Amino acid sequence: MKKLLLLVVLFAAAPVFAQDYYGLQEYGLRKNTTRGEGYGGVVLPGNNWNKNGYDLGGTGWTAGLGFTRNLVPFFGLGLDGNYAQLGDGEKDSSGNYYRTGVITGLVTGRFSFFPSQATRPYIPFGLGLGHTFVRQKLNDGGHVTTDGTDMAGMLGAGLEFDLDDNLIFGVEGRYYRIETASKVKEAFGKGHYNHYSVMLKMGCRF
Repeated sequence: MKKLLLLVVLFAAAPVFAQDYYGLQEYGLRKNTTRGEGYGGVVLPGNNWNKNGYDLGGTGWTAGLGFTRNLVPFFGLGLDGNYAQLGDGEKDSSGNYYRTGVITGLVTGRFSFFPSQATRPYIPFGLGLGHTFVRQKLNDGGHVTTDGTDMAGMLGAGLEFDLDDNLIFGVEGRYYRIETASKVKEAFGKGHYNHYSVMLKMGCRF
């Protein structure tokens, strides 16, 4: 009987010792914490990336960095820098083609749903500046670049997962709208451009 009672006590105490040894995972978002994220993926141009029937750039790649400070568990503010490189556009009859890039720097916000959970959907948005350059590659090896900086905005949706206390993995889609500076607008007759991106991200909380 004494041996049976001893076994019961040991089994009951085992989770307590294991908890003290390994510690508890603290998933979810907390107030007054900061995260840094790196992300990358595919960028898809909107249907207004063209001039006289020729594409100013096709499907390409995008990458960026972001920092967010959680003011409360479900909402944070931060900064985000992104580069989107569109692929080569179609060649014209002379063998010339366009290649376009967009650099954005935004002040961002993020609404997170179910902030105490390890898996969370969220909505990011941002407003700031976008620098657009459109480079015409000539068939003789030269190029002509038209660029400028104006307002830019972003709206998206994402899903993220806590891998442990600090690491976060996720997938995110974004829509960007970039107002064109006067030189770009005069050259291509477009008041704004837009593109979409689908990305994977890895983040760290501290």
